[in-house]
Amino acid sequence: MALRRCHRLCNVMGIAKYVFLTCVSLITCGVIVGGILAYLIILPYYREARFEQTSCVYLGEEMKRIIDCESKCAKDRSSYPCYMVRVNISGVPEQGVLFENFLTYLEQDKTNCSSAPCLPEAVENVEMTRRYIKTLRRRRNFTCYFRGPDSRQKNSVLLTKIYTKEQAKHCAIWPAFAVSIGAIVLIGTHYCAGCTVWTQDKTVIA
Repeated sequence: MALRRCHRLCNVMGIAKYVFLTCVSLITCGVIVGGILAYLIILPYYREARFEQTSCVYLGEEMKRIIDCESKCAKDRSSYPCYMVRVNISGVPEQGVLFENFLTYLEQDKTNCSSAPCLPEAVENVEMTRRYIKTLRRRRNFTCYFRGPDSRQKNSVLLTKIYTKEQAKHCAIWPAFAVSIGAIVLIGTHYCAGCTVWTQDKTVIA
């Protein structure tokens, strides 16, 4: 009796169609957003998590060269000074190469640039790099994140981490929650209304 009443309500009032479309949209958005967040945050978080906290001692920097910013849209391409910063790592006999964060590590792994600011004006990049090096010199001893020798046999060290466990957790939970709710309501609506909802108002086009 209850199922028959539900079936009549869904079909007569046209609720089922809107519920179907809403659920499909919710599932689709959940999958798309989840995929984007997995690529932008979740996967980088797990890669960054390999770097474990330790302590470092600043040894010095070496000016390598001036590097152009990779902005193909701007008429006047900016540039920044590339400094390789060497540090001593607690409990490790070899010296390490310091990177400002994980993104800098990914982008500058081959050039060993510790920091890579890319503001529109080159003079701003020079000033930012100068302040960055000055801060390292002043601190000398600081917390860092060390992974160990990579494929290039280089001890890569991060000054700071970008991604947190909470960020990765929320990026995984909310898209999965949206997909789950959409799927549950979609299955319930299909059980209630069936497929007949789509055949009631078919129009034959001659």
